[in-house]
Amino acid sequence: MTNSEDTAASRRSRQADVAREAGVSQSTVSVVLTGAGEHARISPETQRRVVEAARRLNYVASVQPRTVAWQMPGPETLPLLLGVHTFEPIFPTSARDYYFEFLRGIEEQAGAEGHNLVLFTAAQDEDGVRRIYQGRVNSLRQATGSLLLGHHTHRDDLARLAADGHPFVYIGHREVPGADIAYVGGDYRSATVQIVDELVAMGHRTFAYLGETLRDEPQIDRWEGFSSALGRFGLPIPTPAFERPEELTAQWLDACLAAGTTVVMIESAALLRVLTAMASLRGLSIPDDLSVVVLVDDPGAESGGREWATLRVPRNAMGRRAVRLLTSLITDPHGDYERQILLPCTQTLEGSVSPPRAATA
Repeated sequence: MTNSEDTAASRRSRQADVAREAGVSQSTVSVVLTGAGEHARISPETQRRVVEAARRLNYVASVQPRTVAWQMPGPETLPLLLGVHTFEPIFPTSARDYYFEFLRGIEEQAGAEGHNLVLFTAAQDEDGVRRIYQGRVNSLRQATGSLLLGHHTHRDDLARLAADGHPFVYIGHREVPGADIAYVGGDYRSATVQIVDELVAMGHRTFAYLGETLRDEPQIDRWEGFSSALGRFGLPIPTPAFERPEELTAQWLDACLAAGTTVVMIESAALLRVLTAMASLRGLSIPDDLSVVVLVDDPGAESGGREWATLRVPRNAMGRRAVRLLTSLITDPHGDYERQILLPCTQTLEGSVSPPRAATA
């Protein structure tokens, strides 16, 4: 090995090295490694190439965390130990599972920054929720900071974590009374507004809405985007059906059709399964007789092997941005940066949406 090669091997890799390895500009590397690639409209393939190059070169961000009261004894340097806690069982997972891209984003960003991850899997309580606190003990205390995700959140645990000063970021939009928690979510409200705008432009005027019974912020954001968009157009806002899949009746669909409904907005894959079964029993064709938009991006096994119009959640980008935000909370707890982030979503109306018959006659 030459002297120059020896020097290059011994020094810390820089963003410029990652840029050369990935075949992109240094500014692109900076944007991707700070978790803002999706917002900057950098393609997923380019983002992945940058992350893989950073891994190959063992790139570690040159940032030193400040000493704070809750850190482990001794001089603290990168890599950090970041905890991952899920409020319901989602491991092990496959590439087809909804949470897969969140978890891959977390791992990719942690690897790019040189952090270590540890998974916390607490026992479930009587409601089937994994609790963070076991009595007075915070089960996440071994981690320098934590990433939290899951559909069924226990808000008391979030409030206690905030009061304890444990750095954490929730992946998803969550509000906790009395505490300004850090989160990275999707901007479901704006995306739903855009979907309604496109549907109205196609000629749809009468809508129905099927929602989940559990109304957390993501579900509320979708409904508010939907209802506000219809109100802006002066169109009738339907009474939403917030139903469990097993409680949805065919009479609901019959009433919608009798009212002239041409498109149904649905919040979950389970509700989609029931709706499609009812439509099939009535000989209805989707989208010829009824358009359907699924306000989640992965109907999964409920898709029936067909393409659906969906709201697409930036899951990978949310996981990566959450790691970057958590790193900032740990290394610069009093810094001037945004702590509640909603990333833009995209949507497609391909597959299960067409203009209503009256508009095409």
